[in-house]
Amino acid sequence: MEGCEETRCGDEDELNFEAMNLPLISEVLPDLLEEMVFLLQGTGAEPLEQQLRTLRIESVCDCGDDSCASFATAAEVKVNEVVELNPSEGFLIIDLNQAQQICFIEVLGRPDVKYLLEEHYQNRNESEQK
Repeated sequence: MEGCEETRCGDEDELNFEAMNLPLISEVLPDLLEEMVFLLQGTGAEPLEQQLRTLRIESVCDCGDDSCASFATAAEVKVNEVVELNPSEGFLIIDLNQAQQICFIEVLGRPDVKYLLEEHYQNRNESEQK
């Protein structure tokens, strides 16, 4: 029994380490984060603010659309419900899974966000190659 618990803890620590390597939205896109938090006010979805502040960018959408700067915040994206925000520019949609956890953030028509994501991952790749 002890061996199983040690293995489970070891796996959990490894997963936590991998998750820690994923960037927080607040590190890469702090202005977008604050904009989404502001736009949540009055939507009835205000409780999502706490989730947003702790989310990591799991992966960036690779659809190839030049206007897309969407990204996953969970390893598995199964959308059950969406919260459409009303930004002054582009489109922002928060996708929730069945457990009401944010799994994907759709960002369209926002070249500022696309630029920051591309810059972050380009710099990260260059650092890893050194």
